[in-house]
Amino acid sequence: MSETNKESWDGLLKNFLKAEHLALDEETFVCIDVTVEGEEMELVLEFKGKKATFGLNVTNKVFLKGHGIEAPKDVIGKKITLRKVKAYNPTLKQEVDGLRISKVEKIIYIQT
Repeated sequence: MSETNKESWDGLLKNFLKAEHLALDEETFVCIDVTVEGEEMELVLEFKGKKATFGLNVTNKVFLKGHGIEAPKDVIGKKITLRKVKAYNPTLKQEVDGLRISKVEKIIYIQT
């Protein structure tokens, strides 16, 4: 991750993953990095050669912890399946499209 400063946009602009980016109702990504700042946690996911940032809400953090991820860094290298959901946005006072982690699993490499 690039260090941010006033002289460069590096590290400031992110490609955030949103429900509208998923072609299907559920898709699988590979977690290639994690950032944690205070209580905020973001996953850097890769899918079909593209990288996207996925900011975790409390529900998604609890899901990871409850499914054997001992520490935030341990999600790196895992397959993360996200599904589209409807979630209530208190600011907008309406339901909006969101993403929820539905599965986390190891990547299994087979040597030939």
